[in-house]
Formats: sequence, C-alpha cells, structure tokens
Amino acid sequence: MSGPTDDVIQSTNDDATSSKAFAVSRGYWKDKYMRYFCNSPAHKTPEINRGYFVRTTAFRAVAKSFIKSTGGACQVVNLGAGSDTLYLSLKDSEEIPHIYVEVDMKANVLYKAMVLERKKLLKLSGSKTRNEISSSVDVSQEGSHYIFDEGKFHLLSFDLRRPAQEFLDILFSPVDGPGCSKSCPTLFLAECVLVYMPPDISYQLLKSISENFPCASFLHYEQVNMSDQFGSIMIKNFRARSCELPGLEACDSLTTQEERFVKAGWKKAKGWTINQVYKALPATTRYRIEHLEMLDDLEVTMQLFDHYCILLATNDENICPWKQLEEALATIE
Repeated sequence: MSGPTDDVIQSTNDDATSSKAFAVSRGYWKDKYMRYFCNSPAHKTPEINRGYFVRTTAFRAVAKSFIKSTGGACQVVNLGAGSDTLYLSLKDSEEIPHIYVEVDMKANVLYKAMVLERKKLLKLSGSKTRNEISSSVDVSQEGSHYIFDEGKFHLLSFDLRRPAQEFLDILFSPVDGPGCSKSCPTLFLAECVLVYMPPDISYQLLKSISENFPCASFLHYEQVNMSDQFGSIMIKNFRARSCELPGLEACDSLTTQEERFVKAGWKKAKGWTINQVYKALPATTRYRIEHLEMLDDLEVTMQLFDHYCILLATNDENICPWKQLEEALATIE
C-alpha cells in the first residue's frame, strides 16, 4: 500500500486543529491559544467534539501527571505535534518539563514557529538550519530547529518515515537538536501518527526509542477495531479524501495495538477504547459534557468511540504506573 503524500499528512493537522478549535468554542475545554492557529473553525458534530475532548484532555492530564511525578526533571517529546498547544497550557499551569520537544513535517514546523514568534506566545531564543551547522546528519531536506523559552521548548522538522537512527542522532545532538538525555525520564506523545507510517518503519521507530530511553513512557492515540464493518466504512472515508493508512495492520484490535509495542521492546503496554476512557472520567465531568450538546445518535457515537483508543506503553513502571492514567483522568473537569 502506498502511503499518503506529505500534503495529505500535513492537512490532517489542519483538520485536527479546526476540530479542536471548534470544540473549544463550544465550551468543551478552555484553550486561549487555539484561536491563533485557527480563528474560524468549521462546524463539527457533537460526537466529534466529545471525542476531541476526551483525546485532548486525557493527553494533557497524563502529561501533567508525568511531569508532576518527576518534579519536572523529565523530557517530553511530542511526535507529529502540528498545532498542538499542550506546551503553552503546561507553561500557564507552571508544570513544564526540563525539555519539551515537538517534531513534525517542515511546513507545519515553520508555520508554528511563525505563529509563536509573531503573536509573542513564546520568546524565540534562536533558530538553526541543520546543514548550516553540521553535516553529521544526512537529510534530504533542509531541516529546521527553532528554540524558544530559553531552551525549554524545541521545534524540530523531521520526517519520521526516515531511518529511526537519524531521528535519534538529531534528538540527542546538542548542536543539531535539543540534546535530549538517554537517562532522563521521557514521555513520548503521538496522536494518529504511526498509522501514516509503513509497519516496518513504525516498528523501527518504536524499537529504537525503547532501546535508547530506558526510563520512558509512550502515550499513543490511534484507530482500533478497524477490521469490522464500521472500521471498513471509516477506511473508505479516509480513502475518499486520498488518505491511505499504511499502518492499519496494528489497528485491528487493542491486542494488536499493545503487541506492536511489546514486540518493539517495551516492557508493558495497555490500551483503552475512547468509550472506556470516557466512562473513567468523573461523573460531574460527563454530566457537564453531555449537557453542552445533544448527540444525534448515541449508538453511532459509541461505535465511533470503540474505533479509537488511547494506549500507554512503558519501559519502567516506576515512572508511569498504570494507575497514573486513571488518576490523571480523575482530574479532568
């Protein structure tokens, strides 16, 4: 199966950003920064808004819990971050890690750097073009590295479909990249990223991260249960938008999602459907959300939520035990 083009992959960020911005405008959660990345979001249905609420707030809650559990002595690496505003949210709550890194395609990184600087959301500490600094990393495209917030926040342009070792070389480099530490507790985040990569490529990425970060956790959001009838309809809808999903092999079930991490060397992996995550939210939170908008069809919503999952993999249960996700969900308002 041929993979999606760069333009198609980058357009998925535009769709996710618009969806998040619309959900924020409807009061699902607060985010004063989304308007800078999308000030006129397209209308979305209630089930889409609710799904993005679960996805976004769960990732934020786990990130905050991870940072708090390490006293801030940690690293966060957000793969395919796009226009995500998590770092800005963490900074407002004064819960930021030692280093926060975002990785994405060049066009998305350039756009985000421009918005952050022009809107004065973060102070630019410096910008680098890799081939102007060092030739130790061989990339076909000119790579960009933007440094904000006195070195706490890094924007890296890198195509994750390239060899994993190239990515690690940049990640560990204090010249070409943020100079991440192998021994520092690290949380990796990925929202619908691996599914756009061929299975062998995503496997090598997960394996390389596992081997080089012994104190790491990986929070992953993606499609699941895609081999049933509802999943087939979803796949047809993606293809109608010229969006192929070469990584669907791992999206067959929660078990296949978990196994992909274990096979790549992660010690533990556990996944939950979005329905399961939603039910784990406080009753007061669910009551608030359910009274924002009436669902058109509860059955369809539950089917949709059974076809997306959140998975937590870890190399060290001491830095991200399973109860941490449940405790994090309990804090969502």
